[in-house]
Amino acid sequence: MSCVKGTLEANINLSKATCYFLRTGKCSLNIVGDFYISPSTKTAANDLLYCPRLYRAMCRKERMKPIAIVPCECGHAEVISGHQRACIASQKGLQLSMRPAGEEVKAACQVCGGQVTFDGESGGNRIVTLKALVYRD
Repeated sequence: MSCVKGTLEANINLSKATCYFLRTGKCSLNIVGDFYISPSTKTAANDLLYCPRLYRAMCRKERMKPIAIVPCECGHAEVISGHQRACIASQKGLQLSMRPAGEEVKAACQVCGGQVTFDGESGGNRIVTLKALVYRD
């Protein structure tokens, strides 16, 4: 297994159903300072404490699966799983473990490819810069 470190521009896709900022207009990472929540308490992806709780776990280096990405010929990567962790890592400058989702290489990410969606719940795609730690078999 090999490991590659560096920065990577990746396409993430969040919506009102998966992001507090897109639901309210305010990022929960900028609102919440210190908090306590029982470990057994469930939070939805667009709840106020979801990202702060995930950020805390990422800072504590709790074991999480690497996010899955698909490389694109446009030079970006497309995040398949772990969109919230990618967003948090880009905002807070954290290093993020990644793995290729398969052997597939896409021609262009959804931003460069100009894929348009008319879904009212969609927040759209955006490019974030990540400190990557990519594992390859």
